[in-house]
Amino acid sequence: MKNSVGKGAFLLILSGIICKIFGAFFRLPLTNILGIEGIGVFQMVMSIYSLSLVLVTGGVTNSLSKLVSSARAKGEYGKINGYFRIALLFSAGVSLVLGLCYAFFSNQISSLQGAQEATFSYMLLAFLLPLGALIGVYRGIIQGYENMTPTAISQIIEQSVKLCFGLLFAKILASNGLASGVFGAFLGLTVSEFLAFSYLGIVILVKYKTKAISAPVGRDFFRAVLPLSAGGAVVPFTHALDSLFIVSLLTKAGFESAQATTLYGLHSGVVGALLNFPLIISLSVGTSLLPKVSYLSSQQDVQGQKSVISKSFSILWSFLLPLVFGIASVAEVLYPIIYPNFINGYLDYAVKLTYIGGVSIVLTALMQFLLALLQAKGCYLFSMFASIFGSLIKILLVFTLTVQSNVNIFALPLSNIFLAGSVCLFALVKLGSLIRISFFNFALPLLSSTIMFLVVKLILDLFGNIWGLVFAVCAGGAIYLLLMLPLLMQLLKPLFNRKSKIEN
Repeated sequence: MKNSVGKGAFLLILSGIICKIFGAFFRLPLTNILGIEGIGVFQMVMSIYSLSLVLVTGGVTNSLSKLVSSARAKGEYGKINGYFRIALLFSAGVSLVLGLCYAFFSNQISSLQGAQEATFSYMLLAFLLPLGALIGVYRGIIQGYENMTPTAISQIIEQSVKLCFGLLFAKILASNGLASGVFGAFLGLTVSEFLAFSYLGIVILVKYKTKAISAPVGRDFFRAVLPLSAGGAVVPFTHALDSLFIVSLLTKAGFESAQATTLYGLHSGVVGALLNFPLIISLSVGTSLLPKVSYLSSQQDVQGQKSVISKSFSILWSFLLPLVFGIASVAEVLYPIIYPNFINGYLDYAVKLTYIGGVSIVLTALMQFLLALLQAKGCYLFSMFASIFGSLIKILLVFTLTVQSNVNIFALPLSNIFLAGSVCLFALVKLGSLIRISFFNFALPLLSSTIMFLVVKLILDLFGNIWGLVFAVCAGGAIYLLLMLPLLMQLLKPLFNRKSKIEN
């Protein structure tokens, strides 16, 4: 298990990149099918769905990952079956009730958002939420064994099926209007969740048959899951508030309703589609890190924890920064190429949102990394209150800054910077001496990414077309890899050593 975090993280990063490629192939034609206003409606429903999914399964998945790994470390395998049963009942029950509420009150929710076209899509949440909740339970059990392969495969199933059926249904139904097109996209998402659920169910039945319950486990489960579910839902809740009130706030700043919806679609559906890509890294590293640190913590191995945390941070930092800097460097040339029909008049907004959002993405990735450590150490309430505090700052900033005509939509990424930054500060104070990062591992990726950014911008200033973009990306990537070679060899060396031992 020595290199389980590194291998698991790389596997999830690889699957995440594949999924993002599928997601890009889904999002780009979907934007052309629905238009930016339509993608804004899609994102409004998606933000509510994401919040609800985190509420019913986010805490469950992480709790199971931690509890199962701790049970393994202590040899208490009989408890795992108890955790599994309680998680199934809790997640299925809560998700079904919540999904039915969305179905019954779909008209009222869509009216509150100022997007009546979302009504029918909310009805599908009665099916989507239970499927997503059960998928989260299955993933939590499997990840507790430090096996990230089924999670990676299920993610690819989700995205590939959504790509095929989501676009197909959206294209067919869009002829009946924007509302039908958005509904078609969510119908394809429902099919993808069902197939991923079926795959993980088979994996559980075949590979993870657990022993009978040896002791009561309800107290341990709810002690972990309740604060983690609440804390995990806080940040998505703030994004859901964004979707509920952003149109009315922007109209107070002087924009028309349709223009306000378009700006939100620009932020969340266009810029967000690119900027959220680097979060694959932090989510993958955090998912792999949580059960490993929990396992080592249960064995009182402090030195082992420090070593795993340091190596995991190096992986995160080395892959995160070039992605964020790279996206920011090509934004001005890239957006007109991939959105030729919709970016006219909004390019300046998109580029500025990318620059400000890039800072928020870096801090958000660090926040996710540190929250995973807090959860692995059993600091459930602390992580919840830190997230609540940061989210209160974000909400305050959104409601006070968005109505300012010179800030408007930029309040969203600015508020995310303060949210993530405050949570990171709280987490660093709590974790204290457990975080030990060398200056070389921190500074080299930052310096290399900065040089790469400047080179790419220089090339694009000289050749601002699609071929210049391709050349700039290749040149920037080569320069980054060359500058980072000493650190990358250090990070990849354990994997090659492992391969050599197996071959011998």
